[in-house]
Amino acid sequence: MKGLIAQVMSVRAYAVPLGNYVYYNCTRMFRFLSALAIAATLPTAVLAQGWLCYGGNPQHSGLFNGASQTASLIKWQASLDDDRAYYGDEVLIHYAAPMVTPSNTVVHGYRYTTAGPDYDNWSVIGRTGANGKLLWQMDTDFSAALIYPNDWTTVYPITLFQTSTTKRGVAAAASGGSIMVRSSADTASSASTRIAFYTTLTDFNTNKSAYAPIKINTPLTADSLGNIYFGYEVTASVPTSVASIGTGGIAKVNVLTGVTTYKSVESMGFDSSLSRPGMNAAPALSLDGNYIYVGLVGNTDYLAKLATKDLSVSAHVALIDPSNSGNAGLINQSSASPMVATDGHVFMGVFGNGWRESHGWMLQYDLNLSQVDGNGKTFPVGSFGWDDTAVVVPANIVPSYKGTAKYLILTKYNNYDDDGSDPGADGLNHVAVLDPTSNSISKDRQSGIAVMNEVLLVLGPTKTNDDSAHPDAVNEWCINSAAVDINRKGAIINSEDGHMYRWSFVTNTLVEVIDLAPATGEAYTETAIGPDGQIYVINNSIMFALGSNNATSVITIQGSHSTGTLQNIWYDDGKSFTADAVSTTSGQVVTIEADFALGKVTSPSTFTIAGIVSAGKSVTGTIFAYNNSTRVFDKLGTVSLSSAPSIVNVAVTTGAGKYVSSTGTARVRIQALQPTQARTQFPLMIDQITCGVQ
Repeated sequence: MKGLIAQVMSVRAYAVPLGNYVYYNCTRMFRFLSALAIAATLPTAVLAQGWLCYGGNPQHSGLFNGASQTASLIKWQASLDDDRAYYGDEVLIHYAAPMVTPSNTVVHGYRYTTAGPDYDNWSVIGRTGANGKLLWQMDTDFSAALIYPNDWTTVYPITLFQTSTTKRGVAAAASGGSIMVRSSADTASSASTRIAFYTTLTDFNTNKSAYAPIKINTPLTADSLGNIYFGYEVTASVPTSVASIGTGGIAKVNVLTGVTTYKSVESMGFDSSLSRPGMNAAPALSLDGNYIYVGLVGNTDYLAKLATKDLSVSAHVALIDPSNSGNAGLINQSSASPMVATDGHVFMGVFGNGWRESHGWMLQYDLNLSQVDGNGKTFPVGSFGWDDTAVVVPANIVPSYKGTAKYLILTKYNNYDDDGSDPGADGLNHVAVLDPTSNSISKDRQSGIAVMNEVLLVLGPTKTNDDSAHPDAVNEWCINSAAVDINRKGAIINSEDGHMYRWSFVTNTLVEVIDLAPATGEAYTETAIGPDGQIYVINNSIMFALGSNNATSVITIQGSHSTGTLQNIWYDDGKSFTADAVSTTSGQVVTIEADFALGKVTSPSTFTIAGIVSAGKSVTGTIFAYNNSTRVFDKLGTVSLSSAPSIVNVAVTTGAGKYVSSTGTARVRIQALQPTQARTQFPLMIDQITCGVQ
């Protein structure tokens, strides 16, 4: 695997000829004036949060309120499966979402093949977020509802749950529809128990093999009271003593009290053809916690609203293809789950009526599952959905949006062209930000019906080069639930081209990229952000922890009025440092200097520098790197700067080793020159500086 090795240690800023040096974290946005007056560029982040389950929270809205780190290096990685080759050329499995506690313990699933049939062996693992060190492991006897090659292997159901005001526990699916409970996610040792939702633990242990056909087939969703909600199905005959569980249904288990209840699909009473919940469709909790929304499968597939008190049916709606009024579906290969937005509206991705793999729909309902508002107007639908869970994008973090919606949604917008059998597919795969309140402009690319207005689109950046009919076809986006970074106004998304990207809603560009693995065809994966801003993505059966290191000190060399401190700043701090103004009679120069620790590097083939830079009008930016042989800074490139962000990207492929010292350090400068007399201030703003070797 090509690995990007990069570590940000410090950033220094100074204005010539004053010579003031200030150490900063390079992942923060800086505004350097000729006076070196540094002002806030983003609102201060609220207290960072954990990423607790699929979609980050019980509503699956994908929102992160902290400040994520810049993805400048792979900090650590962990395998999710010890036999990736078992799948051949593609990874046909939906892995459990990465989860991170508020105390920064990373929890993930792991599948191993050393015992038992069909590679159906599962563990839950806790790791220290800072370095990936194994903290604990809980082996389970879970058996998946589906294992490839029978179909795509289903999600391993895990969630974090609240055990007190300060602690989180872990619940994981186990055999016979039971739940294994670890009381603490953050300690190396912890008590674990088992709960069966339909019988006593004594009876379960006595008749364990008889209950084996009962399988949990959805991710787990936890509320704030210790209740875990999930779907189950029954794949063969079970003892008559538990016949009331039917062929499948929804269960509720309180991991604190042990109290359980369940509702079979047959007992829901609105469609006798129902057989089970939708595969991989995680229940979504209403904003007030009084209801859950679940997908149900039968001759007609449904979205249902159940009361959390007793799982009674409050509302239900058949899933219908809006283009032809035929039945839409929840297929086994999908991991689409209902998402509850900030106004209570519910979004559900479905497979369309008629085989169009490149399509599907993102249906929208109000909190009572009506598709019509109080004025009789039908809510707009999105033009993709079958293997995608929408996430919320606050409208105020998309500067180009001029509509009235309080929030937008982000969905995958793939247009697969796998074998040419899907009319209208062209291989141009996008990710989209859509307006759920209006369909006045955008039309569906295949049927032509009105769909949610497209606010932002970003095309996959890597051509597949294997489609003669569509030479512009690109790798698809392999996400089913994105992480939306509110403070940095963007989203973390990953692609089948083997890279993770940060999509900026400000510039509508991919402003960060990091190489994870070779391009791999795979079922879709989640992205997540931890409380320290570290980013987690899955690619090629590996979970990658991405980020950078923050600066540790501020040093002032000269200046009679230089003040400032810097502690634990990643991106948005506005009161760090001020220094004397500078008056010159010639052009003003502002320089940002960053030091990197790359570790022991032997004969690197490529040395790279990347940054996102803006400055005043008619300013030239120059990129330098320190040459350890000549002991001077070499000029590696220039870029014309303006107030709009410019992407700086320099790669040295000949003699790359001279820019890395014997101790594995590198030093980079980005310098801005305003050619006229500097009697007025001008800014140099760096959103990102990264450095790496391959």
